[in-house]
Amino acid sequence: MSEIERLMPVSYRRLLELQQLVEAYGKGDATVMNQIIGLQEQLSGDCERLDILVRKEPAHRRHNSKYRYDQLMHESRALNTALQKYRNQHSVHERQKTEREELLGKQFTANDNSDTILALDAALSFNDKVSHSNRGVDRMLDTGAQALKQLRDQRSTLGMIKNRMSGIANTLGLSTTVMKLVERRSAHDQYLFYIGCFVTVTIMFLLLYFVL
Repeated sequence: MSEIERLMPVSYRRLLELQQLVEAYGKGDATVMNQIIGLQEQLSGDCERLDILVRKEPAHRRHNSKYRYDQLMHESRALNTALQKYRNQHSVHERQKTEREELLGKQFTANDNSDTILALDAALSFNDKVSHSNRGVDRMLDTGAQALKQLRDQRSTLGMIKNRMSGIANTLGLSTTVMKLVERRSAHDQYLFYIGCFVTVTIMFLLLYFVL
């Protein structure tokens, strides 16, 4: 058994375990964060090693190995996006909880009525802005997740089409020009995916920076 055949199933098992931990974190179990970080580091190392191994694969096996590697990378990025969404939600909830405790624990006097009203109005206004911002980020993340899913579906379809075309080309002896065009389309889709990720992250950062 080659190293890539041994490492690929191990990486997918780690990905499945990471998915379960991320779901647990999303339900409020913050104790799994250290396990999530450890698995992310292991999976990142696996992906770096697999990238090297895929490039060294023989030509007749490289396409299948590359396809499995790309699927692993897509699933890993989707999990990272979901984890970041949950972390943002937890951060907002913790901040709101702290602010409520500070307001409840504050001692007021009869002469503080006007200041108290102003402070409460400011706090309520800030909480409204935070909640609105959080909903906006959630919508953006959901949109990004849907876009990622569509890209994965399109890539899967292109992969199957490419496999069929490879079989037809081998049978009929067609030139490699058509295959190169398909490969260029796959590379173009991958570039679009990276650009989309960058734009989404940039918009999220700017939204959080200017609103909060």
